[in-house]
Formats: sequence, structure tokens, C-alpha cells
Amino acid sequence: MKRSPIFCYALMCILMIPAGRTNCVFAGIDSTAFVSNPILARPTDKSITINVVPKKAYQIYFEYGTSSMIYTNTTETKNSAANIPISFVINNLIPNTRYYYRIRYQGTGSSTFIIGEEHSFATQRAKGSKFKFGMQADSHLYDKKGIPVMMNVTMQNQNSDSLDFILDLGDTFGDDHTPTTTTQADMNQLHLDFLPYIGQVCHSAPFFFCLGNHEGERGYYLLQTPPNNIGVYGTLARNYYYSNPIPDGFYSGNTNAEQFGMDLPQNYYAWEWGDALFVVLDVYRNTISSAKPGNWDWTLGATQYNWLSETLNGSKAKFKFVFAHHVRGEGRGAALLAKNFEWGGYDDNGTWNFTGKRPGWELPIHQLMIQNGVNVFFQGHDHLFAKEDLDGLVYQEVPMPSDSSYMIGMLANADAYTANQINGTGYIRVSVCEDSATVDYVKSYLPKDTSETQRNREVAFTYSVKPSSTPVQSEVNLSKEFRLEQNYPNPFNPSTEIKFSIAEAGHATLRVMDVLGREIATLFDGYKQQGEYVYNFSSKCSHGGNLAVQIPSGIYFYQLRVNSSVFTKKMILMK
Repeated sequence: MKRSPIFCYALMCILMIPAGRTNCVFAGIDSTAFVSNPILARPTDKSITINVVPKKAYQIYFEYGTSSMIYTNTTETKNSAANIPISFVINNLIPNTRYYYRIRYQGTGSSTFIIGEEHSFATQRAKGSKFKFGMQADSHLYDKKGIPVMMNVTMQNQNSDSLDFILDLGDTFGDDHTPTTTTQADMNQLHLDFLPYIGQVCHSAPFFFCLGNHEGERGYYLLQTPPNNIGVYGTLARNYYYSNPIPDGFYSGNTNAEQFGMDLPQNYYAWEWGDALFVVLDVYRNTISSAKPGNWDWTLGATQYNWLSETLNGSKAKFKFVFAHHVRGEGRGAALLAKNFEWGGYDDNGTWNFTGKRPGWELPIHQLMIQNGVNVFFQGHDHLFAKEDLDGLVYQEVPMPSDSSYMIGMLANADAYTANQINGTGYIRVSVCEDSATVDYVKSYLPKDTSETQRNREVAFTYSVKPSSTPVQSEVNLSKEFRLEQNYPNPFNPSTEIKFSIAEAGHATLRVMDVLGREIATLFDGYKQQGEYVYNFSSKCSHGGNLAVQIPSGIYFYQLRVNSSVFTKKMILMK
């Protein structure tokens, strides 16, 4: 007797068989025909990419339109080969619009195209629009820390949320546990194996990926007997099966093509969606010191750092979200680690060392994010939920989606965090609207573990952030005659003089602020005639006395306002 698709799906859930490993019809795609559902990627205001991996040779095309079950357009028809990924790019779409689509395919010798289930996607949201996105990290299915049946529950929960897209924060494909023996075939299989899981939700929510430490794509590995190393193998496999953004006018990111067929590594990128800026970082590729780096060894590299600074500084988005697998690549915790080394500027002993270790860099990453109004930094790596606040910036640890014990991260890493540690498994859901962005920890439970106190899809923790107001204005609109100078040296000292000249009379205010925008000193606030003025910082300290005694070493800013013009410069205090 032929069983219905609904019966097959129900039977699969009961038997807890991982999606994509059964012969029943799952979510509209016969798994004997395809590795997974179509997977969306690279959404823009006018385009979308659709990826599929057929198990047999087919003719394939997609039909789509702006109304459900009414398809006014079709893609070209492509001939596919067994187990070879194939991509379709749909262009000339309407911004801020929901589209509906479905796959059609036929095998060799067939005269009938099989019709897949309808899915949908949205093009770039307009400013002021409401939308939701999801996040997960550390699936660890490759080393069996994560459990397939638990992963299926979380993916189906995300699918129920009608998300615009999801981000995966790494330790997803693996596997760097055997760096000298893992082969290209091994890496291909690891990346292929993950497709059925994200296929449960990414048929309608485009997939964005952030590299984790276990992907093996760190600089140290990339340099070992290239191209025969796991760094190259991992990059090739990831770009073969998945489509991360590449710089194209809508997305910015890494423009440096790499050797051995890796081309653009698609490892860091940014884009805007609605009222939010999204920035995904790679904390591994430029760290080349050793297999187990530490302290100042961890680096974004100057190119990625400068791109990050320009991206944050150039965005007027109300909300700014930054994502990485971990603040320092490895170690445990977030806010405590964010105070040191490249992230915070200090050595472990509290000595300011950023200027010496990163000459020419503007600010440590933590201070750079604060200066530019970042609301939340999201990271994975530690396998639990924890929400910390440091200097007004939220550090959000993202839980595993696949921990059927519900306690892996809590038992191992909770003490590395300072607040709001919660056990369990699940994902992060962020709902963005004009006046707030709400972050929810949505828990997942296996059917056998649900009860009145443990409900699948329950929200275990929630909080909201407001639109950012960048503490220090970084964009200025000044006439050519209007300049602000600081006497050298920089780092400054208590005898530093600040000079400015104005081309026309007006109200002038000269203030010194810390990285949070808090006023340290007001050097002048009043009317000034055209001309040049000089102020000594130490003699004008808001509390009087010697500046070096009044405030600690670190990053500060002096800001001059004359009428409607504003100019800001950085100053570094070292005692």
C-alpha cells in the first residue's frame, strides 16, 4: 500500500530518523531524488540564490511569483548530474516583497515534471519593516556531541517561526580533530551531511554561515603543505555546497581571492536588512602563529579590521549586530575576555598594550563596536545560553541546537560567564521593529522530555535593545577652513594641548569623552570669534588637578562643535 507524505513524515519523527536519511517524501522533496530541500542563500533587494543537490540526473527549473500558487515567472531549465550541487540565481525581483516558489524536475526519459512543495522568501526589507531572524551555533553532529533527533526538533521549531533568514555561528561541519589525516573526501562528506538539517528551514529562510574553530579554516592549517591541508579542503567543500555572500554592491566583505581554487573565501561579510546592519566576522583565517594560539596571537588581521571599522562607521542603521564564533577564537566566556588583547587592548595584568601590539589600528574591537553603536555581539563556542552586558554592549552566547542532555555547555562552561547562564538546547530568535529589537531564547525539547514545566518552543529568556545612538559622531560636515589639531605626542599626557581654528564666529563646545560617550571634561562652551584657540587638557579637567591622576589609561575622544558642525578625534592616554 502506498503511504502518504504526511504518514511518512510522522513515522520519521516517531522513529527519530535524521531528515534526509529515509526514503519517504519529506517537506515536498523525495529524498531518493535530492539530498535535501532547496536551500536559499544570498538574498538581496532584487535577487536570491537557490541551491539543490540531486541524487540523480535531472532537468530542473523553478517557478515563482508574488502570490501563493500563482507563478508568473520561471528560471532557465538546467541539466543536473548526480550528487553535484547546482545553483539558480533569480534576478530582477522587487524589493521588500514576498515571493512564492517551487521546484519542478524530471528524470531522463520522463515526459512529466514532478512538482515540489511551495516555499517562500522575502527580498530585502525596507527601513521601518518588521522581521525576524534566527541563530544557532555548535551543532557538533560530526563528533556526536550533538544528536540528530534533537537537531531535527530545533530546525522544525525555527521553520515554524517564519524567519527571514538564519545564521549559523560555526562548529557545524567540522572536523579538525584529525588535522593531518582528514581528506578532501572527508570534508566533502561532512559538509554534505549537514544539508538535510538546514533543508528543513532554509527552503524559506536563507542560510548564512560563520566559521567556527572546528571547521579547520584557520591560518595555521592553511599554511601546512598547501594545498593538501584541512584548511584548503574545508574552504573548497564549504564553497562547493554552500553560498555565503560575496562582495557585490549589496554585500561587502573579503575581496582577496585565494589560491588553490579557493577564490573568494566568503569568510566575512556584511549587509543591511530593514533597520539593521549585520556583520559576520572570521576570527580564524588570519591567526597563523600555531595550532593553539593564545592572547595577542588571535587577530582579525589588518584588512578585516579596517573593513569592520569602515562598515560600522559607514552604516546609519538603527540596530547593529555583530557575529563571530568567539571573541578570541578559543577560550571560554565573552565579557571577561573582551577586556584584553586585540578585543579590549589590555594584557592579562591590566597593562594597556594595544598601541604597541596593533600599531596604526584605531581602537580595540570592543571599543570600536561601542563607538559605532553596536547593540549586540553574538557568539557561540560555549554551548549554552548566557547574556552579559559590558560598557553598554550586550555579549550574547548562543546555545547548541542539538544537545539532548540539555546540560553540555552549562556543566562545562557556565562559570566562564558573569550573568544569565541558562541550560538547555534551542536557538536565538530576534524580532526587529522600528523602536526595538527583541532577543528570545527559544528552547527545544524532545517529545519524551516535554512536560508542564518543559514545553517545546517555550521562551526561556527575553530582552530588548533600543536603537543605537552612536556615542561619538564619526562623520563630520565641516568647511575646509575648519580644523582641529592635537599637539603630539599621542598617546597624550597631562600637558597635551588641543588646538582648533574656526573660519567664522559662532557657538563652540570642546569636550572630552570616554568610549561610552560619557563626558570627562568640558574645555570650553561658549561664543567664539573667528580665529585659533588653544586649550590645555590637564588644566581644564572636570575635577581639577592632574589629568593622569583623574582618569585611567585607555581610549578617549575630544569633540568640537561649532554651530552645526561637529568634528571628533581619538586620543589615547597611557600612564
